Amino acid sequence: MNKASAPQKNLIKTLNKPLASLKLAVFIIISLAVITAVGTFVEAKYDAYAAKKLVYDTWYMYAIMGLLVINLTAVMLDRWPWKKRHASFVLAHIGIIILLAGAYITAHHGLDGSMRVGIGESNNLVQVPETDLTVYTSFDGDRYSKTLEQEVDFFKKPPSSEKPFVVPTYEGQIKIVDYKKYVLPSRKVVPGEEGKAGAGVRFQLQNPNVNVVEWLVQKKPNALASQNFGPAQIFLGSAPIKGRGKNEIFLTPDKEGLQYVVFQKDSEKPLKKGFVKEGDVFDPGFKMALSFRVLRYLPAALEEWDLKDSDAPTPLTTSAIKIIFENKEHWVLLNDMVKLFTNNSVYLLTYGNRRIDIGFPIKLHKFEVARYQGTMRAAAYQSLVEVPKAGEHLISMNEPLKHNGLTIYQASFQEEQGQPVASIFSINHDPGRFLKYLGSLVISLGIVLLMWFKHLDFKVGKSRKHDGDNA
Repeated sequence: MNKASAPQKNLIKTLNKPLASLKLAVFIIISLAVITAVGTFVEAKYDAYAAKKLVYDTWYMYAIMGLLVINLTAVMLDRWPWKKRHASFVLAHIGIIILLAGAYITAHHGLDGSMRVGIGESNNLVQVPETDLTVYTSFDGDRYSKTLEQEVDFFKKPPSSEKPFVVPTYEGQIKIVDYKKYVLPSRKVVPGEEGKAGAGVRFQLQNPNVNVVEWLVQKKPNALASQNFGPAQIFLGSAPIKGRGKNEIFLTPDKEGLQYVVFQKDSEKPLKKGFVKEGDVFDPGFKMALSFRVLRYLPAALEEWDLKDSDAPTPLTTSAIKIIFENKEHWVLLNDMVKLFTNNSVYLLTYGNRRIDIGFPIKLHKFEVARYQGTMRAAAYQSLVEVPKAGEHLISMNEPLKHNGLTIYQASFQEEQGQPVASIFSINHDPGRFLKYLGSLVISLGIVLLMWFKHLDFKVGKSRKHDGDNA
């Protein structure tokens, strides 16, 4: 051995010893057990997203995982120079490090989102959990240009009145001053500012079998808003000259009330015309007996949200942010938008999950659902889709489609009035998968070698004992 290198080697051994110690390994194992237990509790109380944000995607989790890699590497260095009997031990440790590298790459460069595709429709945008704040600006009310697009994580870093999230605009600031993780929203309509807000009407459709009460609100003046109730479709906006072969009621806003025009599905000519104001009732004249009552009419109306706090997520809850602009407060739900007016411009602010273009459309030709006998509960469901180059493919609950590096799973479906209207796919891209498989293979090889060496030791021991007995 080189005399100069001996002290250096001893120094490395001395420094490496605490990193390779059994105490550190025990600390890491106990820490992982505690973090996993807390994560399981959080996931049970809230959901997997909350567990990821609050427990697994945290600095202390990454610190423990980094410490684990350091400990595994240090333990291997501590045994240097390796001998033949160290092979299983070294392979097992290298395999774990490769496995962790694969998991890290997938977590930071992979894709895990969902896509909704209506029956007969196409979609190429997958929605992921990350959230973005986007602001568009218009100076004429029609042409909007994007002036801000920024990733925000209010789940982990919620804004407050003391520390608001500020969006500068040409005229003042939009301040986000509050964030609620789980709220149960209900819609309410309030009077808006004339000239800036569209009209709103609360109506009732009624017969012995139907009793519907709904609001219909124009997004902006003269825009067309509609509600489809199956037997008839109600519009708020200008009426066409001819009918489209459906049962339709058009309500055109006026100062004191609404001009109405009724079309029946078997005629292009208007079936009825008239004028109604708040409290009035009229018979549209359809073959089915229906009465239409105007319960409330607002020439200028705005939709706002009443929010009820919830301790934990449910299928009906969502998150929301509170913004202040020009001393007015607005709540914006996740994947919703709000328009903010000034004397010279309009700002459109959206807060929603990021949508990523996967580079090719998925067209849903057919969707089938099988139900448990005598119930509406789904037993199995599948989608017949078409993608470029791959052609038609049947995606079922156990048969995903693999295309262009993506794995497309059948996750769920959407129903309206008891009939499926859209399929929900889970879209997954796992760039660390090869390393995960490689790491598992290396660990397995190490275990096999360990068993083989144990077997050899047993045979050698047995042979020595036999030789001793004969001697």
